[in-house]
Amino acid sequence: MSKDYIYQREGLPYTPTPAGKVGIVYCTSTTSASGREDEKRADCEVIEVAQAVKTALEEKGYRAELVDLDPTRIADLRRFDWVFNLAESIYGFPLADYEIAEEMEKYNIQFTGSGSDSLKSCLDKAVTKCELVSIGIRTPAYEVFQPGSTILNVLEYPLIIKPIREDGSIGITLDSIVRSAAELEQKVEKVHRMYSQAALVEEYIEGRDITASVIGNGEEAVVLPLSEITYPEQSGPKLLTFDAKWSPETLEFQGAKARCPSILAYKVEAMIKDIALRAYRVMGCRDYARVDFRLQGKVPFVLEVNANPCINPNDSGFVRSSKAAGYSYAAMVTKIIERAVRDRLQVPQPALEAVLV
Repeated sequence: MSKDYIYQREGLPYTPTPAGKVGIVYCTSTTSASGREDEKRADCEVIEVAQAVKTALEEKGYRAELVDLDPTRIADLRRFDWVFNLAESIYGFPLADYEIAEEMEKYNIQFTGSGSDSLKSCLDKAVTKCELVSIGIRTPAYEVFQPGSTILNVLEYPLIIKPIREDGSIGITLDSIVRSAAELEQKVEKVHRMYSQAALVEEYIEGRDITASVIGNGEEAVVLPLSEITYPEQSGPKLLTFDAKWSPETLEFQGAKARCPSILAYKVEAMIKDIALRAYRVMGCRDYARVDFRLQGKVPFVLEVNANPCINPNDSGFVRSSKAAGYSYAAMVTKIIERAVRDRLQVPQPALEAVLV
């Protein structure tokens, strides 16, 4: 039975589905900034993820092709029935992730994950925090210092300093936590110098690192089992630094351990999941995302919302939660693209299942 017939039988206009051909899009760059060479570890892992997604889709019967994106030829992606979008904002690549999404939207290319507006908002941590505060979600008190601005602190120490438009813990070290005006000025100026962008200064929340992974759209969006990063019971800040994520040779990496599902009181778990869904929706996320929390006692603070989060099969947070929910990697990848099809093409569930079997 052809897919055309299935759509006609359901009374729906026929539109090509990702069961046709999927382009798995990612972007690479060999360029690195002085003093930031180690950060290419975070940028380059997308190649590994892209191959894993291709294998997963092919396991489920999809025809898939890897595409190392040429920023001047985004229109060529129209040859695919669907795009699995793994493009990120990385140093040396001329387009940010939201600009790539904008181009695909301009050419009416269907792709997985969040749209350009959501990606743009989530990329800017201050914009995210403003949106969260607007609907009553707690987030650490903060200030934003642009390059060249006067650094006058009105927050309570200790503080943590981050680049405002980086992800993957880029720019975060144990030294990012400061306890004096002199340290604050030094670290803010370092962010300005190394990253050529504003510095986000937050009140540091001592507590547990909890992540909530969300999959789906609209009322069907659900939160997967919560994940937690635990740290050794030694003195010093408990913080998921860049090294803790990306540098296996460091004590920070070796000390940070993942636990999923996290062990939480029922009411606290339910509250975190509810907040995660609210954050997901206010930021306009689609298909899948990850919301990062600090839990202080029984009080959760949202740190950031990650649209199109990392789905590295080697124990990334979203994948960890998916496994705890009972999904294989291939099943998780398939669910992401299925949710995208249902949302964009507005295909009812029975028809979608008929098409994708």
